[in-house]
Amino acid sequence: MKNESHLPGWFRAPAALAGIVALLLSACGGAAPPPTATPTREAAPAETRTADGVDRSRLSSELSIYNWSEYIAPEVVEKFEAEYSVKVIIDSFEDNESLFAKFQAGGNPGYDLVLPSDYMIEKMIKAGMLDKIDWANVPNIKNVGPEHLNLYFDPNQEYNAPYFWGTTGIAYDADRVDGEITSWRDIFEPADAIKGRIGLLNDQRETIGAALRYLGYSANSADPQEIEAAKNLLLEHKRHVAGYYDSIVARDNLIAGDVVVAMTYPGDALVAAQQKPGIKYVIPEDGATIWQDGWCIPVGAPHKYTAEVFLNFMLRPDIAAENANRMGYPTVNSEAVRQGLVDPALAQDKTIYPDVKAWGSRLEFLKHFEGDTQALYDRAWTEVGVGQ
Repeated sequence: MKNESHLPGWFRAPAALAGIVALLLSACGGAAPPPTATPTREAAPAETRTADGVDRSRLSSELSIYNWSEYIAPEVVEKFEAEYSVKVIIDSFEDNESLFAKFQAGGNPGYDLVLPSDYMIEKMIKAGMLDKIDWANVPNIKNVGPEHLNLYFDPNQEYNAPYFWGTTGIAYDADRVDGEITSWRDIFEPADAIKGRIGLLNDQRETIGAALRYLGYSANSADPQEIEAAKNLLLEHKRHVAGYYDSIVARDNLIAGDVVVAMTYPGDALVAAQQKPGIKYVIPEDGATIWQDGWCIPVGAPHKYTAEVFLNFMLRPDIAAENANRMGYPTVNSEAVRQGLVDPALAQDKTIYPDVKAWGSRLEFLKHFEGDTQALYDRAWTEVGVGQ
């Protein structure tokens, strides 16, 4: 997810794909209209507001963000800082579980915005960790395609401003692999040439989910025997794995040649391909995770109004397009696409913008677990011993 280098013109961002509408509509039981803005506080006097509707007197001098590593264009952050005279401070996390654990352990340590994925948004909502967004301060929510709103994890669109979406698949160096990598079978039944040169994500749900899919199960299985089978597969397969990494490290290891096959995300694969053109990204034919990340305001955020101004800025068509063009991830901003602000080149790449309707049930959102089921996943991941 996340790159700090400039990309060439053909790389610069994806256009939206009509096919995603059908699957996401079905995932949330039919798209509801964009959320109705309901102010939660008294509006500031008109004379304090500028042409963009922002009350500069209410802005803080700083905004603290907890984000995935290298998952926002530095130029976009700089533009916000210059336009609003707000210093943006960004800390990073490696996976959704570590984000949750940080807030579970001691509450909000002072962040104004966090960026969890779909199932973790649901989990944080249920845990009382997120505050509702005042859409009166984020009118640019209207620019988000309806297929990205009111999804299962936030059905009333109260807690998140959609950001990027995509899949979790496999990147490989075609110059160093015989034949094509097309499925999880190529990972879990590896050819001799890639044994010991495979990178998997250091992510409990994604990596156990990949093992479950290879075995013919759903990545959202709650069956103890299926989860046990996935754990045993990962234990047996561990001898063929060079390491379990976050997506940035996996990307860098592909570029360096330390691994030749890696489980990763499309944006990181595209950055790797810019450095090393032989690297390809594929969605495994036996199924993959589809995900959507969203900006959320954690309970106790010290600068909630400034956070909402930032969300509105990020949802401007010009800014959304610049960010997507720079980072190589699909944008949820349909207005940016309609205005032709995103480069259409990558929209033709079905591995980056898949025809979601055609994939059907082979693309699935990860779902939130609690109680005994989550304990099964925790125990399985501990026994696999990633990082030990």
